[in-house]
Parts: sequence; C-alpha cells; structure tokens
Amino acid sequence: MAKLPGKTAYAGIRRTTTRKSGFNSHPDSTGGEFKMEAATGLQLSPNTPLLIKFIFPNPKDNTYIGFGGFYRSDKPVKVEIDNPNTNKNTISNYPLPNTSKFGSMWSSELGNTSVTVSIISQKPTTIYLHNMECGLIWHDAFDSAKENGQEGYLQNMHTIMPEAGFYTESGEIQITNDIVSDSEDFFELKSCNRCARFLPINTHNEREHLSFSNHCVAKAPCIHKGFGILTDIESGELIDLHFGFQLECRFCKKYFVNMPLNWQRTAAQMKEDGQRRRNFELLIAEIYQSSPQLSYRLKTGRELLDDIWKRFKGECFNCKSVLESKRKMHIDHTRPLALLWPLDETATALCPSCNTRKRDRTPSQFYTKEQLIDLSKIVGLSEDELMEPEPNHNVIAELLKRLDWFFDEFLTKPELLKERDGKITAELVVKALDKVLSRSQSTKYEFSFVGEYNKRRDGNLKFDENEDLNSVI
Repeated sequence: MAKLPGKTAYAGIRRTTTRKSGFNSHPDSTGGEFKMEAATGLQLSPNTPLLIKFIFPNPKDNTYIGFGGFYRSDKPVKVEIDNPNTNKNTISNYPLPNTSKFGSMWSSELGNTSVTVSIISQKPTTIYLHNMECGLIWHDAFDSAKENGQEGYLQNMHTIMPEAGFYTESGEIQITNDIVSDSEDFFELKSCNRCARFLPINTHNEREHLSFSNHCVAKAPCIHKGFGILTDIESGELIDLHFGFQLECRFCKKYFVNMPLNWQRTAAQMKEDGQRRRNFELLIAEIYQSSPQLSYRLKTGRELLDDIWKRFKGECFNCKSVLESKRKMHIDHTRPLALLWPLDETATALCPSCNTRKRDRTPSQFYTKEQLIDLSKIVGLSEDELMEPEPNHNVIAELLKRLDWFFDEFLTKPELLKERDGKITAELVVKALDKVLSRSQSTKYEFSFVGEYNKRRDGNLKFDENEDLNSVI
C-alpha cells in the first residue's frame, strides 16, 4: 500500500540509522530502467466472455499456489474470478487507458482446484494480456519470515499478486474465445533494483499503481532519478514521471526492505508509527506542529515507551499479567483519544486483551474505585480527572479558532477524502468531534462541526450520538 501523504510530517528529525536490511540492490539493475513490451490483442465480441483457465500442478509439500496477470483493453471490461480455493482475490480494474491486474495466492493446504477468470465487455473490444502465469510459488523470503517469527508477512498474500509470482513449477493456462486481432499494443515496464525483473507500471495515471508503489506523493513532482526519472533502455530517452515509483517492486519492498527492517525496529518506533495513522492524533499533531511522543523525547531525552514500561514495571495495570516485552505492551491513553487526549506521559500500560476491552472508555467506566486511586498515583492525574474526564478543551479552543484551516486544509487531505464502507472519512471526523463536544460537562459548546460542515459543503450530515465512530478515531 502507498504511504499516505503527510504521515511523517511531525516525526521530527529521523533517528540515526541503527539498522540495515542486509540486502543489496541487484548488480544488473538500478530500478530506474524503462522499456516497452509489445502484446498482440484478442478480440472480444459483445457480452461474450473471454475465459482464462488456470490449472495447477499437484503440490509435493506445503507451498503456495497462485495465478495472475496484467491486462489492458480499448473498451471497459468486467473481470470476475471463480476461485474455489479461496475468496481472497485481487482485481484492480482501473479506468482506461491504464493497465490493470488480477491474481491470488494461497496455501496449498486450501486446495489446488483450477481457477477461471472471466473478462467480458458490452461492446466489441480488443484486450491485451501480459504475463499470464500460474503454478506453485516459493521464495527464500518466506523461509526468512518463518525463521524470524514474522509469520504476519505470510498473511493476505493475494494482495501482492501477480508480482509475487515466483513460480517453482508452472501450471497450464487455457484461453477460450481467443480470436487474435490485427492490432498490437505496448505494456510499460520498469525494473526492480532488487530482483531485476521488469514489471508493469502506469504512466497515464501513476496513482493507479501495479507492481510498484509511488515514491513522492505529498512532495510531487518527483525529481529523483530512478524514482521520478526513468531511462528507456532502448532509446536512452528520459521518462519524466509526476509521482515516481519506488526502486523496489512491491514484493521486494515487503520482503527485502520492510520485513528485515521491521524485525530490527525498536518497540518505540513501532508504537510511534502506529499512532500516526490515527486521525485524532494527526489532528492534534497538526494543531501543535508536533507529536506528543516527539515532544516527550525532546523534553526528556527519553522514549515515552521506555518510561511507561518502567513506570508500570512491565505489568498490565488492569489484570497484573506480566508483559513479555515492550513490543507486547499496549499503551493506553488513560483519558481516551476519543476525547482528544493525545498519548503522553499520563499513559497506562495494558496487555493486548485489556486494551481491546477498554477501547474508548473513560477510566471510571473500566476500572474500580481502588484501581483509580492507584492509577492516579502512577500517572499523575487527579482522582477527579480520572473519575470524570473532560474533553481536551485546549484542543477544542484551537480548533474553534482555526475553522478555515480545519475545513479547507485538514479535512481535504487525500487520506480523509477516502471512502470506506460507503462513508467519507472527513464526514466521520466531524461527527466524532460533535460527540466530543456533547460529552463536555464543564463547558456548553454552542457549536456543531456537523452543522458547519453542512454549510461549507452543502451537505446533509446528521449527528447521531449513538453512531459507532471507533474506526475513524
């Protein structure tokens, strides 16, 4: 997945490099090479599907099975996958004239029944296929994931297909209704600096990425050679891109960069990156131009995670279970993020189970009276603040002073304009803020973020006190 723009805007100066992936780039590739590869078209009659059947070998031991390929058409098409082995399939059917892809990968334990892909159009169409492949898949990186206890990298493998198709034994591909046309088209390919393969990219709309994630999004245009400036290996011509692409393909990025580095990352770094993904945390960071964890590090010269671990003696405050390590510790906001309280020195150490159960509850809704007395002594908040926590009025005051910035800049960030389950994230954020105002006991706010959003956007949002907004916070 492409990183959201602005994700590290308030991370401060990066720490001194403490780790390396241990992998070098391929001697035959810089990742900045470009070439075009021709493909002959197949003619599709209206409403007559092109069927591609993938037949797999019998696995000899526990391995992965997969299939996939890239395609482009001159008219819109619909792609469907009949896969009896798993319901986890990838279909990226991008708007024309972009190249699209489909595929999947699953454990051989789930079966090796043949898969059929159907491509159909309502109009006469020519479709071009690239790298249709299937078979048994394995890579040394999968062994590394198991050896290092990083089995999480072996889940949802379908999301990196078909570029993860390192086939150890090929299967059979049968194409029906394959009427060859007289036309020819070209797929745009870029090299990977790790595996040296040439894999498809889209230059018409670079955000419709295929085998490579984008390089510069928040700071586009990308002017970095190899990323945003590619070299055609045949003509020597320079290809200027707007966003550019990573040097590594998505497979190599995952297994040769992220996986080795994440294995060596400190617990503080893992927790810190997780916080940046929360919308309320991002809002607070943008208001104060600094993340609470960065502020703590600058103020004390220590990591917040380390101090919380010591303060709670490596135990879950609620159930008193011993936490295996800092990585296993969950840091709870104590006063919930749902009330605009950031993660700071008042945080509480919990085990994963207790943190999941607490969610956005206030301390008094989760802990006993005796626990609140003990917690007050540890985190430095008064018993009254723990019994009846108010929203963070300082953050609310800053927001009310900067409404133009909030509505015209913050809410228009690309990640807040995304639609999830039929709902726009920005709209959920304003509803969540109205819920914050409604929970204030000490101050009566005669303002509605939902109402202001409706006035500025000609919207028709309605505030529902009972709406579950946990996913947006």
